[in-house]
Amino acid sequence: MVAVVDTGVDLAHADFGSGSQLWVNSGETPANGIDDEGNGFIDDIHGWDFYNNDADPMDDNSHGTHCAGTIGARANNGHAHVGVTWQVRLMACKFL
Repeated sequence: MVAVVDTGVDLAHADFGSGSQLWVNSGETPANGIDDEGNGFIDDIHGWDFYNNDADPMDDNSHGTHCAGTIGARANNGHAHVGVTWQVRLMACKFL
């Protein structure tokens, strides 16, 4: 797993393979409003938005998505570029 600490990550981006490159917090139940695994973050499925203090780390600047793609863009998906590692799980940590 690699934490991308930046402007967030576009979780729906094609280079992340419909989520296959994204980290999933298996201890958390989505959208139930409870911190299921007790780590202090409610519904943190793919990461955390430290700027807005919520569970939506979507990129609103595209810089974090670019960095995440450099790290782990999926291979063999019809796009002309790939990341440096194809077997990765990316955790989105938005702080800008």
